[in-house]
Amino acid sequence: MSIVKSSFTRTALAAALAVSAASGAMVFGTSSAQAASSVGGSITTSEVMSRANDWLVRWIPYNQGAYATDVTGSKTYRQDCSGFVSMAWHLNTSENTDSLDNRALTTRVALSDLQPGDALDNDPGDGSIKPSGHVILFDHWVNKAAGRFAYIDEVNPTLNVRAGVTYLTGDSNGNIAGHPASEYFGLRYNKIVADAPNPAPVSTAGAITAAVTSDNTAHVGIIGSDGSLWSTDAAYTGAGWSGTWGKLDGSALKALTSVTVNNVVHVYALGSTGKVYTKDADYNTGYWSAGWTEVPGGASGAQALTASATGNTVHLETIGSDGTLYTTDADYAGGGWSGAWTKLDGSALKALTSVTVNNVVHVYALGSTGKVYTKDADYNTGQWSAGWTEVPGGASGAQALTASATGNTVHLETIGSDGTLYTTDANYTGGGWSGTWTKLDGTGLKAVTSTVTGNTMHLYAIGSTGKVFTKDADYNTGQWTPGWTEVPGGAQA
Repeated sequence: MSIVKSSFTRTALAAALAVSAASGAMVFGTSSAQAASSVGGSITTSEVMSRANDWLVRWIPYNQGAYATDVTGSKTYRQDCSGFVSMAWHLNTSENTDSLDNRALTTRVALSDLQPGDALDNDPGDGSIKPSGHVILFDHWVNKAAGRFAYIDEVNPTLNVRAGVTYLTGDSNGNIAGHPASEYFGLRYNKIVADAPNPAPVSTAGAITAAVTSDNTAHVGIIGSDGSLWSTDAAYTGAGWSGTWGKLDGSALKALTSVTVNNVVHVYALGSTGKVYTKDADYNTGYWSAGWTEVPGGASGAQALTASATGNTVHLETIGSDGTLYTTDADYAGGGWSGAWTKLDGSALKALTSVTVNNVVHVYALGSTGKVYTKDADYNTGQWSAGWTEVPGGASGAQALTASATGNTVHLETIGSDGTLYTTDANYTGGGWSGTWTKLDGTGLKAVTSTVTGNTMHLYAIGSTGKVFTKDADYNTGQWTPGWTEVPGGAQA
């Protein structure tokens, strides 16, 4: 949970995001901790975007006759479109739209090959400044296959510096930032250099989550040993795994859950004191929200959490320090958070998962002995079921669990006391529970989560060494993939 302000900026994140050129899934750059550039010298992509973000955050007004300082406070640039790009690239002087297209300074690149920190210019370097010349800074791909991208520019005295999202073919008028899309070409600063990749995360044994967006991309998050959120993506109908883990932010996080509403992945985490926090990855724009926001209601001491959705409303449950279930809701279509946690029931609960089928949220929990229990919230009637019912099959000693659904059937998996995966199913339109737990495979598994794309369930688990593994259940064929495959990116203990 690629994933949101700018791909490298417009956030308070320690590391920032871009959107993968291959799949539209979020991948990650490095932080502004990279060594700062000198005027006219080599500069990393992340620093270019960080410098651009400084003007955006300060909302530097458009004014061709005025100059503003860069983030260092020691260098000034003209407050127009080309001055903004010159500032972002840390050039010696404020170039114009024509002089930016100079092979001693930049190289032309195909618009389809744009990378964060590149520019789109419509003024060829022929020595004559085009009256309608304009240049914008490319931020990231929102959906490369569709040609949709995010950008930042100093546009005019009315709009000033702004961030936008558009298509290479332009808006409904065929324009990009008010100028014909057909006239733009790509420019790459000759001294821009790639950022060093983030090191692979060191995972925390019990914290993993996953959610799917509309393009059949799974966004998998873990908590590293540094207490921060790390994320990677798998495009199941595209390029596959991004192959890297991107570091986001957070401190002393200890549990995770996530759910998708209208292509926005809402991530929830427990802090060190059991408070509940949230941040969002908007895959419509490719932006993560900045920092973490506490979920209203004053929860503290929570031990586990799970999230599910009915329509635009997220239902968030926790296990409190008293071992009881608590719930709160957020209407993401306008009503926001309810602002209160409602205490339900339960005793000595220790793990949670949930899934929605036909507007009914099915919650599953582990009891103190590792037995598996369930209760339902029917949002057709507004009623919770009374008490907890044990899931048939006699499971005991379970250490973790996850639930997902294909159609009306819920697939419930646990990690047993032997570190192996077990599974059972419930058909909520008539067949009920299978009544048996099937032992699959795995060794030393510590945490598990699941998602569904099409009619295939994808499981993700943390192994004994902190590596992250995956396996699938294809409900078109009724077959599980043999064994577990390591998720690319090198997560480890």
